[in-house]
Amino acid sequence: MEVTKNHKWTREQLLVAFTLYTQTSFGRLHSRNPDIIKYAKLIGRTPSALAMKLVNIASLDPVIVNSGRKGLQAASKMDKAMWQEMNDNWEAFWTQSELVMVNISKQTLEPKEKLNPAITSYSAENKSIISSSRYGQNSFRKAVLSAHEEQCCITGISNTKLLVASHIIPWAEDKSNRLNPRNGLCLSNLHDKAFDSGLLTLNESLEVVLSKELRNDQSLYNKASFILFEGKRIQVPKKFAPDQEFLSHHRQHIFQA
Repeated sequence: MEVTKNHKWTREQLLVAFTLYTQTSFGRLHSRNPDIIKYAKLIGRTPSALAMKLVNIASLDPVIVNSGRKGLQAASKMDKAMWQEMNDNWEAFWTQSELVMVNISKQTLEPKEKLNPAITSYSAENKSIISSSRYGQNSFRKAVLSAHEEQCCITGISNTKLLVASHIIPWAEDKSNRLNPRNGLCLSNLHDKAFDSGLLTLNESLEVVLSKELRNDQSLYNKASFILFEGKRIQVPKKFAPDQEFLSHHRQHIFQA
């Protein structure tokens, strides 16, 4: 696509920019980033223009702003509207953004299960969950891992094959937030299983709290894997920090004190 001479961003271009923002660490929002170069060409913008748009989007992110890493403070009305749209309905946002990303790059989107075009309901109560929600799972994972700099927030493990985008409130319990990155933590497979099973949780200060069952296990492996981290604060993500209401739900309804 030729570089556009029109300064006004289209909805398709904005969807690409917002998708890249969710999946790119703050330190890589620059024009030398290969992904930014790639997608700038695909949407007809220069890498500098796309990078600037991503930094402007960052100026809307309260986690970024509160950390002192402010953007360029030049977010447009369309940027603000899409930010609100994205946060109001992550499932719809991921569905639209993935289709746009696939369309512009001429890729084939292959969900784990085939879509049924007749399905109109995507509730967790039945098999229709395989549709648009399933499309968004890959984007949810990318957003959560990107926010955590691709490291387990408890142990620092950075091998992505061992990392999971763990849901704070389980997938089936909260339809509206199942694809919200603030409902996610980047954990190793082991710590994801422990978190999901209620064997560990996080307090309001984002410190690791262990169940009595884990505290009483004095095996060398358990000491190295869990007891070593008890009371320690997690590595707080650079963006999409875990929502305190979601963590409160986990402590009250899932954690086995």
